[in-house]
Amino acid sequence: MLGDETYLSLRPAELLRRMDAAGVDLAIARPMGAGLVVDHRAGNDLVLTAGPRIRGLASVNPWWGPAALEELLRCRDQGAVGMFLDPLRQGFFPTESIVAPLLERAAQYGWPVMIRTGAYIFADVLAVVEIARRFPSVAFIAGFGGYADMWFEMSEAIGSVGNLYLDASMLWGDGIDEIVRRHGAARVLFGSAEPRNRYRVCLRTLDRLELSDAERDAIYYGNAERLFHL
Repeated sequence: MLGDETYLSLRPAELLRRMDAAGVDLAIARPMGAGLVVDHRAGNDLVLTAGPRIRGLASVNPWWGPAALEELLRCRDQGAVGMFLDPLRQGFFPTESIVAPLLERAAQYGWPVMIRTGAYIFADVLAVVEIARRFPSVAFIAGFGGYADMWFEMSEAIGSVGNLYLDASMLWGDGIDEIVRRHGAARVLFGSAEPRNRYRVCLRTLDRLELSDAERDAIYYGNAERLFHL
């Protein structure tokens, strides 16, 4: 996450420093703060111009209407690799009709869509399941993995649709392990949620799991390469 919030701040240079310290070659970032909620152009520009080692997810508010679609087109032309939506901060239900044009555009661009999950009532995991059923050609990623209020729904949610994936950045080891064992490592993506969490914490969480080399490679980078066409 790049930008500034009341208690969080991260700029590209600092993210690169943290990546180097953790041995991370490539990051996928999305805006936070005002760049996520109101000033989408500035937020998107921040993540899309952060350099070759940081790839960006475009974010728009569906309440923007046609202007949101114009912004997504601009971001695609600047190299965005997917879309990020935050129903809680942006003020919408994932199942509302205003969201459908954005998801149709994501399908057109071949983009995965990460949606924040884990807070009642807007960021509802089950609402993401519903739109995943409506848009089977789109890969949906449950941002924050249902943290903090809906983590217990993640395994059943992922098992109910074939195009829903886990962002493991905020979920503890047992929750990640359950999804790997029940649904396969192909449904889990490594994430750090920097600066809300830390690379070293997320790496240690995964290191404690009894993952095979193939599972580890898939979670750390293989699944992201496949979904984001890296």
